[in-house]
Amino acid sequence: MADVPEVPSVSATEAGPLVLEKKVPYLDVRTEEEFKKQHVQGSINVPWFLDLQTRQMNPSFVGDAKKALQDPDAQVVVSCAVGRRGAMATKALHDAHFTKAVNLEGGLQSWIAAGLPTEQ
Repeated sequence: MADVPEVPSVSATEAGPLVLEKKVPYLDVRTEEEFKKQHVQGSINVPWFLDLQTRQMNPSFVGDAKKALQDPDAQVVVSCAVGRRGAMATKALHDAHFTKAVNLEGGLQSWIAAGLPTEQ
């Protein structure tokens, strides 16, 4: 497996107000199955892996994320389950000129641990 890249990141306590109050997009890069179980309300799901078991990459991740986010100059919080996929996805977004993308440290688990709201 690839090393986790160094990317800008935010804690859940920093991300909460950005997403909930300032309406910064929350890009959830977990699989569709993971997303359906629990996610942040209003989040956008663009999976990094198509299949978590086989780690099959989503070949259209960057294109799908570009379509969903639209503005490469806007801030976006990127999240997965615990932070690894989020960091890889944040790096890919930076490479695609989404320079204000930040990874949520600890992913959705840290969001939940901080007592921030989710839905199923």
